[in-house]
Amino acid sequence: MSGNSGFPAIRLADGNEDPAETRKRLLKQLAERLDERHDFRKGQIVVWKAGLKNKAKPDYGEPAIVTGVYPTPICDATEASAGSPYFQEPLSLVIGVHFEDDLVEFRVDGRRFEPIDG
Repeated sequence: MSGNSGFPAIRLADGNEDPAETRKRLLKQLAERLDERHDFRKGQIVVWKAGLKNKAKPDYGEPAIVTGVYPTPICDATEASAGSPYFQEPLSLVIGVHFEDDLVEFRVDGRRFEPIDG
C-alpha cells in the first residue's frame, strides 16, 4: 500500500492464527475503513482506500479528481438484482480519471475513497 494513505496496511494471518479469526478481523478492519468519512469537494484529488476497490477504474494508487459531489447519494437504477454488489450502492461522488488522453468520469461510492495531497 502506498505511504500517502491514512490507513495502515491490513495485516494477514500469522502462522498461529485461526483462519476464521483472521477473516473476522479483516472484515472488521474493512468495515471500519468504509465508515471513515471524508468531506469531499470539487477539484480534490482522491484514491481508493485500501481493500475497498470495487470497480475496474481507477487502479489502486491511481489519482482521480472529484468533478462533482452529490448532495444526496444516488443509486444506479439499472442494478435491479439484490445479488449484485452494486445493488443500491450509494453513489455520492463523480470522479474523473485520465484514460487514453481523455478525462473519463465515473459515479462512485465516496465511502471507498480518501483524499490525497496534490
